[in-house]
Amino acid sequence: MYTKTKHIINKLAGISRLLLLGLLLTVSGIVRAQQGEQTLKGRIVNQEGDPIPGAVINVAEQSRIALSDADGYFSLKHVKPADELNVSSVGYKNTTAIAEFSDDFKITMELDINEYERTMPIPFTRKQKRFMTESTSTVSGEQLQKYPITVLQNAFSSSVTGMETYEWSSEPGWTETAMYIRGIRTMNENARSPLIIVDNVERDLSFLDAFPIENITVLKDAAATAIYGMRGANGAILVTTKRGESGKTKIDFTQEVGFQMLSNRMESQNAYNTALTRNRARYLDGSDPLFTEEQIEKYRRVSNGEQLEGIDKYKYFNTNWFDQLYREAAPIYKTNVQISGGNSRARYYVSFSYLRQEGMWNSQWTKYNENYNTQHMLNRYNLRSNLDIDVNKYLNVSLDLGGRIDNITQPTTGVFSLVTFGAVEANPLEPVYTPNGELYYSDTAKNPAYLLASSGQDKNRRRNLYSTVNVTGDLSSLVPGLKANVMVSFDAFDVFQSYQTNSINTYSYDYTNPNVVDPSQFTLTQTNTYKALTNPDANERANYYNLNFNAGLNYSQRFGKHSVDARAFIRTYQNRENVRDANDHTPSKLSSKRYLSYNAQANYVYDNKYIFSGNLSRMGFDDYAPEERWGTFYGASLGWVASEESWLKNKNIDLLKLRASYGRAGQSSTGVVSDRYKYQSTYGDGTDYSFGTSSSTIQGITETLIGNPNNKWEISDMVNVGLDFDFWHRKLYGSFDAFKEWRSDILVTRSNTPAMLGATVSKDSYGKAESKGIELTIGHQNRVGKVNYFVEGMLTWNTNKITEMDETEPNVEWQRKTGKRIFDGTSVQGLYENVFNNTVGGWNIYQFQGWASDASLVATSQQDAIDHPEKYPYNTFAGTTGQKLGTAVFKDLNGDRQIDSNDMTPSGYTIIPEITPSVTFGAEYAGFDVRATLTAYLNRSVFLSPSMTYSIWGNNSTHEVVNTWGYYTDDPTDPRNINAKYPRISYSGFNTVDSDRDTKTYQNDIWVVNGNYLSLRNIEVGYSLPKRLLAKAGITKCRLYFSGYNLCNWSHLPDNMDPEKPMSYCWWYPKTRTFSFGINVGF
Repeated sequence: MYTKTKHIINKLAGISRLLLLGLLLTVSGIVRAQQGEQTLKGRIVNQEGDPIPGAVINVAEQSRIALSDADGYFSLKHVKPADELNVSSVGYKNTTAIAEFSDDFKITMELDINEYERTMPIPFTRKQKRFMTESTSTVSGEQLQKYPITVLQNAFSSSVTGMETYEWSSEPGWTETAMYIRGIRTMNENARSPLIIVDNVERDLSFLDAFPIENITVLKDAAATAIYGMRGANGAILVTTKRGESGKTKIDFTQEVGFQMLSNRMESQNAYNTALTRNRARYLDGSDPLFTEEQIEKYRRVSNGEQLEGIDKYKYFNTNWFDQLYREAAPIYKTNVQISGGNSRARYYVSFSYLRQEGMWNSQWTKYNENYNTQHMLNRYNLRSNLDIDVNKYLNVSLDLGGRIDNITQPTTGVFSLVTFGAVEANPLEPVYTPNGELYYSDTAKNPAYLLASSGQDKNRRRNLYSTVNVTGDLSSLVPGLKANVMVSFDAFDVFQSYQTNSINTYSYDYTNPNVVDPSQFTLTQTNTYKALTNPDANERANYYNLNFNAGLNYSQRFGKHSVDARAFIRTYQNRENVRDANDHTPSKLSSKRYLSYNAQANYVYDNKYIFSGNLSRMGFDDYAPEERWGTFYGASLGWVASEESWLKNKNIDLLKLRASYGRAGQSSTGVVSDRYKYQSTYGDGTDYSFGTSSSTIQGITETLIGNPNNKWEISDMVNVGLDFDFWHRKLYGSFDAFKEWRSDILVTRSNTPAMLGATVSKDSYGKAESKGIELTIGHQNRVGKVNYFVEGMLTWNTNKITEMDETEPNVEWQRKTGKRIFDGTSVQGLYENVFNNTVGGWNIYQFQGWASDASLVATSQQDAIDHPEKYPYNTFAGTTGQKLGTAVFKDLNGDRQIDSNDMTPSGYTIIPEITPSVTFGAEYAGFDVRATLTAYLNRSVFLSPSMTYSIWGNNSTHEVVNTWGYYTDDPTDPRNINAKYPRISYSGFNTVDSDRDTKTYQNDIWVVNGNYLSLRNIEVGYSLPKRLLAKAGITKCRLYFSGYNLCNWSHLPDNMDPEKPMSYCWWYPKTRTFSFGINVGF
């Protein structure tokens, strides 16, 4: 025992000596390290030796910072000899230096004033801005962050030229905005979207937020997009994301808290005015009134806020169903953290964002649900990361990983039902509650409290995961300037849905019963019955993946006055769809799109003045017939940097460049997943075949679609000329572009297909169209005293016409489509009553001449109108009695003395503007900054529904009903009728003469109107705390700000109507405006 104890003691003593020795070594190391660390003092100056105040100095990969004072001097603690220092300052290039402990230690920084030497992204490479010959527009991620939006493209039309957008909804999680580069250029409504490229990979723009974006470049001419082959005819949006830089670890934190409000709320009339209007509508129909004078008086009192006494308070109501459906404001939250840094060998960048957007539905009705919420809500998590490693001087490897998860909770009741039946068509004369406090519900007042509380939960989880590996090898040891590159990316997307339903108790009662004198006498009828929330019903709604591969050689060399950059590579792209419809894996419903292309690019610059760029792509797509799968696409551009000429070069001209380009690109995507392999015929169950004397039949196979080998990609040939200029160091700068495009091989339906074929024939690549336009940017920057300010204006104009489409011979010449604008003729239902269907309006319309105001001038037949030239033309939709007074008299275009569809003519524009001027101005002073953007949308038409004044479905009306003919009097000579904006209303149905959907008489210039408007698109006000104050806490920046989006609109349309989508107050989720307060902190 003693021996064992002694052994243990000896072992412990040995261990103690080792620990003591380790502790002494550690302490001595710390002391030596501290002895090696000193306080570094020095000065930051520019190339002229002048001090640079406010420069940030730190030891590489360390977070401690120091700021230079007004004389450029700084003091940084805990610095060791030979430490690498990083120095940054606004207006100067980032600088590195080795620490020296001397009395005159200086770090000289180089001015970064020539922005034209910076490189800009173009397809698959970068190019100095000075030598850009393609037509492009660029917006930085920093600018996009100033818009408190959840969809990036909502900022594009105010930020770049050549881009038009259409925001059709603000619904959380499902909001999308249509984009068009250089307008509408094809009759194929499903083939108008631009190509989206994120870091040289085809990806969806919607999975990005603004924080990780370095910039977005819009490629507008075919010379730039020809390299994308049959994917580039509609232009391309090139997104370049941020990457890590060597230096200290940077942490950037942003928190925004905001709210959304309805941008339009065109409410129904109150109960008093509704009663008056219904009586008036019946009077104009020759019917008895619905309400007595006594009842109308009681509706007047209750509409004025008076509390009626006795039984009347259970009979007379003034319910604003919009107040029951919507809340005043819905919160929105954004959080973002970015971390970046690295050294000369490895660099990293990580961005994590969280977005929470709640819907505009009234939250108080959730109180009827136990432990679950029926509010519309989006929770979005977005991660983006990349790592760049220089393995050695010959090999670089880059890895990008990230993804987005959307958790969307929404009512199972559809948006159309919630808005239409819950508010727009709900009777304001009915109550929210029954006398005993139960929820009220009837066929004419489908209480939104019930629709929301009984809507259950529709949960959708969208996941978008992406990865990219990029390997670059330097082969300069073999051939100077030669590099090899291989890139592989894999993206996956899926949507899972969980569906649960429920119901709650509701009742109606006979509130109009005149015999009831006490609330207990009302008869309650149960209209809905309580049902608990069901178990989840899970679906996989969508699943697909994208695979990209790119491999090739790059060559870049400078010799003498010559500069050559060239690239040759092969590229493949595959989209594999695994699930299209919920839980349906039927192979015939799925598809795999595969592209393969061989590509070459070259850029040559001589003497920094003369530029040539060229692109070539030979691309194939398996969608087409074997002999039609391959196409060749090309583009070339020239540039002349005149400001580099000796006879023009001076300090007042920073840039003067002329450029011109021509290119051919293709467009193979129709946007319709089922439109595949149309060169092949399809077959299905069809005609029954009879056999034998018994005439028994057997179902057979029939040809359902006749294949067409000429069903292929569209071709875009485009010429572009441009000018870039910058005088007096951005005191006057800008650019100008003019283009013309010839689009051919557009898919159209041939008119000469014989009916005897007995089946539909695939569309034919036969149509042609032309488009042209100009784009202008002009700006001014300056400093007055301590105030920095800028003003920048942009103008986009484009138009189009159909040049060939094989249309059937029209009855009248003015209805010929060839030679006129591209119109889709979208109905009111198509525009407003569902998700955006890619059509943009543009209509054949009747032309209004005046109101029928004299009964003796109303013709009862065409012959009557012929025999009496003084009469109005006979309206064929009015019947044998002729049209009523207060209905529209249209122009008889063909002079046949009757109004029919031959008197409709294409007029006006589409909902997409042809002219988009925009101006942005801003200023900075003493840490404060302000910025605002005004944008106008011109040369556009919008289609108003006749229900906007008076709806026959619910017999409700808006405040615009007072502008209808006959609202106050049926005297045709009354000025209010002479100057009426809208036709007479009817209680029984829409007027067949000028307001009917079925006969399309509502397609006239009463309802198709000027859609021009001016929008205060964005405003931001901020304050940045002084850097010297922040440096003491190791903070590099701290900015507080307020921003707003879609703040105010001015138009010719009725009050409270959103001019971008006028009928968005009814039938669908409404448009919103957004306000946000934020803080941005950098470490």
